[in-house]
Amino acid sequence: MNAIAMNVVKERHPAEHALDSRVHGVIVTGADTAPLTGSAEPSSTPVPLKPSAAMLAAGSRAGGVSVETAWKIYLAMIKEAA
Repeated sequence: MNAIAMNVVKERHPAEHALDSRVHGVIVTGADTAPLTGSAEPSSTPVPLKPSAAMLAAGSRAGGVSVETAWKIYLAMIKEAA
């Protein structure tokens, strides 16, 4: 981790390290439909500590980055959520 990133991590408050994956509502709109609102129960989804090759490939495509960069991003997210 470089010095700049380390300073940012040190300045955060502990509450900011919590992973909040709750979904409170969704609004869907379309050109020919009225807005739809829905509500979902708060939930969390367990994820593997080591992503599969398919997960890394999907992250790579979605982010427009290399698989190696997708792996680093995944590890950073897991570390932050822990």
